[in-house]
Amino acid sequence: MGRIRAFVQEDIPRVAELNWQFLQGQTGPHPPRLEEYLRQVFFQNPWFDSHIGSLVYEEGRRVVAFLGIVPRPMSVNGKPIQAAFGSGLVVHPESRWTLPGPQLLAAFMDGKQDLAMTDTASELSQQIWVELGGSTSAAHSLQWARPLRPCSYALYAMSRFGREGISGAGGRACRILHKTVNAVAARIPLRRLRRPPGGVTEEELEIDTLLHSCLPGCSAGYSLRPEYNRESLGWLLDFMSRMKAYGNLRKVALRGATKEIIGWFIYYAKRGGIADVVQIGATKLHMKTVFDHLLCDAWNHGAVCLHGRLEIRRAQELSQSRCFFWGTIPLLFRARNPELARLVQQGDAFLSRLDGEWCLKFGASGQEPTGAVLSLPSGKEPSLGAIGIAAPSNFQT
Repeated sequence: MGRIRAFVQEDIPRVAELNWQFLQGQTGPHPPRLEEYLRQVFFQNPWFDSHIGSLVYEEGRRVVAFLGIVPRPMSVNGKPIQAAFGSGLVVHPESRWTLPGPQLLAAFMDGKQDLAMTDTASELSQQIWVELGGSTSAAHSLQWARPLRPCSYALYAMSRFGREGISGAGGRACRILHKTVNAVAARIPLRRLRRPPGGVTEEELEIDTLLHSCLPGCSAGYSLRPEYNRESLGWLLDFMSRMKAYGNLRKVALRGATKEIIGWFIYYAKRGGIADVVQIGATKLHMKTVFDHLLCDAWNHGAVCLHGRLEIRRAQELSQSRCFFWGTIPLLFRARNPELARLVQQGDAFLSRLDGEWCLKFGASGQEPTGAVLSLPSGKEPSLGAIGIAAPSNFQT
C-alpha cells in the first residue's frame, strides 16, 4: 500500500522525471531547468505555505505520483481568505491501479484552504473532481477568439485536424480545402490593422501602475478578488517573462488625453502563432479602445489570432468586436462556504489567467518559445501557397 505525504525538495529529481515522461510526453533524461522550475514554483513562490503544500504519493520509498499546489491569497468583500490551485497531477502508469490520483485530489480538496481550484485539469481529472464533490464554474468555462489573419488561422485549424489523424475522404477533403485556401489567399489584397485614432498613448505596464492604478478599480465591482503586493506581483510577472511558456510576454498600459490610465493588457505575443491574452482591463467607457489597441499590437507582432478566457461581464463587448466563443478547460473548484461557492459559480469573482496555475506553465526559460509557427515577414501575411504547417502546442480548434 502507498501513502500520501508532503512534497519536499529531495523529491524534485523524481517528480521532474515523472513530469517529463508522463505529463509532457518526452523521452530521455529531463532537462536540469525542469528541476529548477519545480523548485521555483512550489518552494520559492511568494505565497509558499508549508501547511498548504504540494503532495506526493509514495509506494515503498518510490514516488509514483505528484500533485502541485500553489496557495493564492484572496478576499471576499474585503475579508481575507486562503485559496489554493492544484496543478501538474501526474501518475506513473504502472501505479494507476492503486488510484493515487483520486487520493491526491481528495487530500487537496480536504486541505486547509477555504477555496480549492484548478484551471488546467485534464478531462479525466475533471471527472474525478466532480465525483469528489467539486463543482464547475460555468461563468469561467468559455474562451474567446479574435482572428487577426483569418486565412492563416484557417490553415492552423486544418493542420490541427490533419495532425490528429483524419484519413480517407475526410483527409482528402481537408487537403483539397487547404490548397483552395492557399490559392485564394494568394490573390487577396491584405490590409494592415491601423492603430486606433485619438489621444491615447501606450507605455510599458509597470508593477506599481498595475498594482495601484489598474487592478483596484477594475476588480472593485466583484465580491471575490485576488490579493497581490509588490513582491508577489513582481515575482509572478518576472517568472512568466522568463518562462516564455506561450510566447513573449507583453505588458502595456494606455493613458488618455489627460494622462490618466484608461486600461491595460497583458498577453503572450507569438509571431506566426496564437497570442494568448492573460489579462485585459479598462474603464467602462474605454473597453473598445483598449481592445482595439490590443488587436493592433498583436497584429504588429505577427500573431495569427488572439485567444483569451471569457470574463462573462465582457461578453457583449467582445462579441461586438467580432470575437467568437467556445467551451474550454473549465474552472473547477470546491469551497468550504456555500456563499463562496455561489460567488464563483455566478461569476462574481475577478479571476483572470493571471490568478491561477495556467500562467505557471513550464517553458523554455531564456529562449524563444518552441512549437511550429508560420514564418511571417514584418508587417505582412505569409505567402500561403507553399506553407506546410503543424498547429502550435497552445492552439485549440
